[in-house]
Amino acid sequence: MSNFIGSVIIQENDKSGDILKGDCPVCGEDMYLKNFTKYFTIFDKSVFRLELIDTFYQCDACQSSYNTSLKELVKLDDLKKELKFQDAGKLYAKALIAATTFMAIVDGDLDKHEQRSLHAVIGKYSNIADELIETMDFVKNNGNKNDYVYILLRKVRETLSAESLLSLLAESVKMIMADGKMEKEELLLINSFLLESGLPKSLYTILVDKIKA
Repeated sequence: MSNFIGSVIIQENDKSGDILKGDCPVCGEDMYLKNFTKYFTIFDKSVFRLELIDTFYQCDACQSSYNTSLKELVKLDDLKKELKFQDAGKLYAKALIAATTFMAIVDGDLDKHEQRSLHAVIGKYSNIADELIETMDFVKNNGNKNDYVYILLRKVRETLSAESLLSLLAESVKMIMADGKMEKEELLLINSFLLESGLPKSLYTILVDKIKA
């Protein structure tokens, strides 16, 4: 059923058409400038723009995304550029492990499925496996002490993009949905992840679409 009056956030191509040719840090394909834009709607039809939520570059091939600082990063020499991208990848992995572990323990201890999922991710980042295990163990033992998890998620939002953070949270949710369902505590936690990362709660609908994809 359609809403008569409301608002919606849409991911759309930036009107400038800015493209970074062959500069995706992950797969080397083109990066396109895109926006998350909030629109006022009537009967689900966008009438006018209310707010620009975020602007970022995204690769249509592998869906990796990066904030607009990418335009300057790609101008660096190869070594400096590679180090920057490695740091960004490490941050994403740590935040993913931290968020997933925290979500798993919010309704009890890590079960076997959740542990397998976490170790599968750690296996993909073998060069920083020890650091990721430390991250997992810290959250298992301390939860979100001193906003540890929130701080990592904020850094992903700032260093990469809102799109990267949504992809991370969607990946995290899929990892712990052994039965295909989310508990009430997990739903509340996802909303807190969004808000504590500086993103509007209305992005939750886009997150749900990513989870279902």
